[in-house]
Amino acid sequence: MLLATLAVGLCAQPAHTVLVDTDAGSDDLLALLFLLQRPDVRIEAITIVHGLAEPAAGAESVARLLAYCRRPGIPIYVGAARPLEGAAAFPADWRAASGQLLRSLPASHSLPQKESAPAYLKRRLLRGGPLDVLALGPLTNFALALREEPRLGSPIRDFVWMGGAVDAPGNVPAAPTAEWNAYLDPLALETVLSTGWPLRFVGLDATSQVPVSLSDLERLEALRLNAATWLAVELLRTEADSIAAGRYFAWDPLAAAVLVEPGLARFEHLALGVRKRANERGRLLRVPALKPNVTYATSAEAARFRRLFLAVMLL
Repeated sequence: MLLATLAVGLCAQPAHTVLVDTDAGSDDLLALLFLLQRPDVRIEAITIVHGLAEPAAGAESVARLLAYCRRPGIPIYVGAARPLEGAAAFPADWRAASGQLLRSLPASHSLPQKESAPAYLKRRLLRGGPLDVLALGPLTNFALALREEPRLGSPIRDFVWMGGAVDAPGNVPAAPTAEWNAYLDPLALETVLSTGWPLRFVGLDATSQVPVSLSDLERLEALRLNAATWLAVELLRTEADSIAAGRYFAWDPLAAAVLVEPGLARFEHLALGVRKRANERGRLLRVPALKPNVTYATSAEAARFRRLFLAVMLL
């Protein structure tokens, strides 16, 4: 019933023109797969940032995904390889594993664009035209674009970022109150917080309520009805150990779903700042003296998300 309702409810013409900024981890690729399945979404471009995969390797994974989904025409722009300040990074073994995702798929003949991701973002946001942004990694590319042109942003209708933690515990061992994307580049996050853009953050307060379980993986494995479900299974299998240990959540897929289905999460308007040093690096904190600058997801409807994700995979 949900699948039939969803198919009828989606617009014949795309309702969302989306730019995706990603560090190409397994959950990023699942989020991209989700959006590529939806006929009401047109992905205009994909920009790559440092994080779970090195940018060149992340661009290769995204190119293979696009070729597999028969969407090789979506341009890819490679961006920042390091944060604005310091050398914070995911563990080397995580980055190595993320760099090898989707290597079982045929190589893509499409090459990344010569223009850098920050240069493209600057040009795109100066050009105008309505745009939704889905940011799935540290916000370095946007901060670099803003350094060149601080007035960017008027075309942005919605800026959804998977990142941060307010009341939920963090997930970074070196900074227990921080989430990884915030920890990697808090200066970039601070820059984006000051823009006045229509920011919606889907952080650990919401994503921690949407764990991915072995039963979720088994349900997808039992289906394997089409190319999308097959690839979703392949990506989740790379995280089987983390899933079994209860350490894997629908971080980026939830953010992608919230972009097109805002009712999946409950939000509050918050005034947020970010710590940038020592063991509080990347910590989001309330700043009562400021006007609200973020619409923050405080919780999410896990069962509803799972039904939606599965229905979209079966389209």
